Amino acid sequence: MPGEAADAQLCPPADPHEGAPAATGGAEPLPAPTQAAEPAAIPSCKDFLDCLVDGNYGGEEDKSVLEAIANAILLRGKRPQIRLKHTNGRVVVYARQMSPRKALVKSSQANKRRAAARKLQEDTRGGMVGTRRDSPRPAREPVRLTVAEQVGLAAALRLSHIGFNRWRLALGGRRSGLASLSVLRAARRQLSDLPGKQVIVTGSGAHLASLTAAIQERVSALCDADAFVERPLADTQREPSGSAGAPAVAVLPGSPSPSELDVQITLGLDKGGDPGTVKIVATIINQAHPNSPSNTILVAVCPCQDDKYEELAAMLETHLPQVDALLRDGVLVRGVHRPVRLLLGSDYAAQCNVLGHKGASATQPCLGCKSTRFPSVAQAVLDDAYGTLQDVDTRRHLREATHFADRMVAEGAAAVVGEPGTAEHHCSVERSPLLAINPRQIVPIPLHCTLGINHRYLRLAVEMVMVFRSSADGAAAGRQAGASFALELVGLLHEKVRVRPTPYHGGLFIGRDCHTIGDSSALVCNALKGKVSQSHLDAYEQAWSLWNRVRKTLNRASIIPRAEAALFRADTAAMVRLLKGSFPWVSISPKLHILMCHAPAFLESFGSIGLYGEQGLEAWHGRYGQSAVKYPGATELERAAAFMRAMALAREAGADVLARYAPRRKPAVPGARMARKVGDKRRRENKPQLPICGAESRKAAKKRKMWAAGITKEAATTVGAHMQRAI
Repeated sequence: MPGEAADAQLCPPADPHEGAPAATGGAEPLPAPTQAAEPAAIPSCKDFLDCLVDGNYGGEEDKSVLEAIANAILLRGKRPQIRLKHTNGRVVVYARQMSPRKALVKSSQANKRRAAARKLQEDTRGGMVGTRRDSPRPAREPVRLTVAEQVGLAAALRLSHIGFNRWRLALGGRRSGLASLSVLRAARRQLSDLPGKQVIVTGSGAHLASLTAAIQERVSALCDADAFVERPLADTQREPSGSAGAPAVAVLPGSPSPSELDVQITLGLDKGGDPGTVKIVATIINQAHPNSPSNTILVAVCPCQDDKYEELAAMLETHLPQVDALLRDGVLVRGVHRPVRLLLGSDYAAQCNVLGHKGASATQPCLGCKSTRFPSVAQAVLDDAYGTLQDVDTRRHLREATHFADRMVAEGAAAVVGEPGTAEHHCSVERSPLLAINPRQIVPIPLHCTLGINHRYLRLAVEMVMVFRSSADGAAAGRQAGASFALELVGLLHEKVRVRPTPYHGGLFIGRDCHTIGDSSALVCNALKGKVSQSHLDAYEQAWSLWNRVRKTLNRASIIPRAEAALFRADTAAMVRLLKGSFPWVSISPKLHILMCHAPAFLESFGSIGLYGEQGLEAWHGRYGQSAVKYPGATELERAAAFMRAMALAREAGADVLARYAPRRKPAVPGARMARKVGDKRRRENKPQLPICGAESRKAAKKRKMWAAGITKEAATTVGAHMQRAI
């Protein structure tokens, strides 16, 4: 039997007369194997092990037998050969043979080979294992966060002291390395007294007491973590020459020479959330991911009903002296003072309010140049001097660098208004600017440009249907055809592209959905076949192709190569000229004008637009809406103050801190993790189908109808005005 054969190999032969294994060391030695004709009684493994424990096999002549048993069964070795002798006397030798491996294997086998290689490294390094980028770190060593970092991590995760203590007890209490509640509370009080983390409450909202200290603290943390990134500027900015005889103006603070090493700071504000609050956010661009909310500084949270000029002046009143000191004294970087380059973020409306500008409907709506919005008889002098936004081939007259520098106008004083074409002309700036900003350092709002232009393209599809149908059957039939196509279009986007309008952003699609719509623009173009003229359809497809290239460069938060920046300038100009030339009813909006005339210059000078975008500012609306309810307060202002204090402490556990403990992973190739296989469970058709909620379905259908009605109304107004002019 197989079991008897195994026992024969494990147990030595025994004395047939004793009924137990023979003893050595004072007893008789192990007997020699008997003849096949007289088989010896074979003891069980249990009897053999009992005798072995009792020391009955301790003689010199037993060592070789015991060693053979240990080598064959008990000990794991790497012998080149294994010899096995069967009961019939046959000896079988098993030798280790090396077989060649394939050079190219699939991902599963490659992962197994990497695991084996890491195991060999662990054996050779004596307990040190490597990460994916071969940076060794101690194996099985607990992470030792400082008490200040633990306070910041608890604040960032919105953990109460009780919740933190439960995690501490679950991880072993004192052995976990986490601070006790008494130590944690003492460290929290000590951190809260630092100048960069103190919060003051005024009638306008909750504010950081010292913006200068907060920025210096953040820059020092980046330098200590070796995460401070230099952002050199290309010397491509050219200041427009003033009029003859104009007095020379001093260099504007916050706009040092491009040849100087500086610290680039974006200051932005935006109103959002329910109830509405204005968030003021400062972003240090000299880091790897400046748009991440954890890498930004929340300067103020101000509950308000409106964000017009008067309200913003009250909100910024606390911080304007700090901004002046920051621009005057600079920031200390590794022991050396550097000048600060101040840039203005926010959306277009907030930028106009901060700079005292009349807004998008003003005569000269652009913040970067002096072009007028439309040609008119009343503004003929300005049109001749500076051109209009509708002239896509006109040379632009940039605003002077110090155009927004004067905010020392006395309260109630009349604004200086000069003759059109002179340096004293206000150019639609009706109030004293709240911040002194160089017009070349106003960020071209990549997020809101993407939202607006994506909506303009979808509206253009409805307008083309209206124009085509109106030319054959009249204006009423054109409006009806446009309304029907708008419902078809939003249904197509819902069913095929899986995007839907949002209650915020004016009922438009969010930024991520705008990129998804751009990637699926062929579906929109196919839906137009047979409903528009072929010339309009060809131009529309080409416009989508240009915009898909432009939006990726516009929103990418990284340094753009020079060749791609040159292509961006050519594509933006070609796109705007194509829209204006192929669709005569399209007017160039301020966002299209910014994209064509000012975004390329900003990209060539700063190397990126997405790095300076407003994504980090917009993300604070969601974070505040999710977290403010966790902070007690009888009023919205008290909740805002508690939230501000927690977020000030959360900077102690920023990305630069946690990166010291987390292994760095090499980023995957774009598209590597996409579900390409038919059977991939991440694909929608392979996921379990859940029942559709009737209330949610009706709500989504209502939103789609509202979006279709709104875009139809806009398109009908534009097409109607165009047809009236054509008569």
